[in-house]
Amino acid sequence: MMNRIQNLFRRNLPAKILAILGAVVLWFFVMNEQNPAVNSTFTVPVGIVNEPANHKVTLSTHEVNIEVRAPRASFTSAKAEDFKAYVDLSEAVDGTNNVKVRTVVPQGFEVVDVSSDVIEVTMEAIIDKVVPVDIQVTGNTGAHSALEKVTPAKGHVRVSGTRSSVDRVNRIVGYINLANNTADFANKVKLTPVDSAGNMVESVSLDFSEMTVTVKIMSGVDKKLVPIKPVYSGKPGYKLIVGDTTTQPDKVEITGKTELLEKINDIATETIDVSGATEDIVKDVNLVLPDGIISPSRKVTVKIFFKKVN
Repeated sequence: MMNRIQNLFRRNLPAKILAILGAVVLWFFVMNEQNPAVNSTFTVPVGIVNEPANHKVTLSTHEVNIEVRAPRASFTSAKAEDFKAYVDLSEAVDGTNNVKVRTVVPQGFEVVDVSSDVIEVTMEAIIDKVVPVDIQVTGNTGAHSALEKVTPAKGHVRVSGTRSSVDRVNRIVGYINLANNTADFANKVKLTPVDSAGNMVESVSLDFSEMTVTVKIMSGVDKKLVPIKPVYSGKPGYKLIVGDTTTQPDKVEITGKTELLEKINDIATETIDVSGATEDIVKDVNLVLPDGIISPSRKVTVKIFFKKVN
C-alpha cells in the first residue's frame, strides 16, 4: 500500500513541482494585483519621553510627516493614532540638543521617510529666588502733611521661571500714589518684576501678583531748609590736620511739627572716622534725623580735606 502511494507521488514529480511553483507565483501575482503595496503619509505630533523634572522643554518642530508603505488592505484597519513619533530626552542636557525622532507604526507597515528625523530640543532648568520689593511713591500729600513711611506687607517675593529669565530679575516694583492724602491709608499695589535697568521681565511667575502697601502720613507739619553739618572724629596721619569740609548737597529740606522745626538749625551726618588718614576723604553717609523729623534726602556726599602742619 505504501509503495503504491510513494509511486503515485514520484510519478511525474518534475511536472508536479513545476505546477506547485506556478501556483505560488500565480498567487503572488493575484495578490499584488488585488492588494498591492502602496505609500501614504501621516502627520503626527512629536511626543516626549524621559522628560527631566523642573525643566522647560522647547521643540523646534511639534509635528512630523511619516511616510509609510504597506499592502493596500492594511490601511483599511489602521488609524491615524496608530502612528506615533517621539524624542527620548534621557541623554539630553541643559541647552540645545539635536535629538533623533523615533517612530512607532503598526505591524506590517514599513517607515519610508520622516520629514524631520532629527529635531532641535532646548532644555532649561526651572529655578526660583527671593527678590526684594521696591515700592515707588508718586504724587504728593495734602497741605500741611508729609510722607513718613511706606511699608509693603512683605519685603520680598519669590520669583520662579527659567534660569535665564529669573537671573534677570533685580527687584519687584510696585507704585502707590499719595493722591493728596493727609492721613494714613493702605492700598493694594500690582507687582512687576524688573531687571537692573527697570525693564519688565516676562515669562516669570511671582508668589504674589499684588500686595497691600500701608502709607503713614504726618499731618499738621511744616517744612524747613537747613544746612548740613559734616561730623568726623579721630586724628589724621602724621603732620596732617582737617582743613575744609563740604557736603553735596549742602542743604536739606526737613519736615516736622512746627515746634520741632523751630529748634533745629542744621542736620548732622553720621560720624566719619579720619584716624590715620593720609589722603582726602570722599564718602557717602546717612543723615542723622531727630525723632519726629523726616526728609526725602537720606544720604549726602561728604568731602574732608587735609592740610599739612609743621
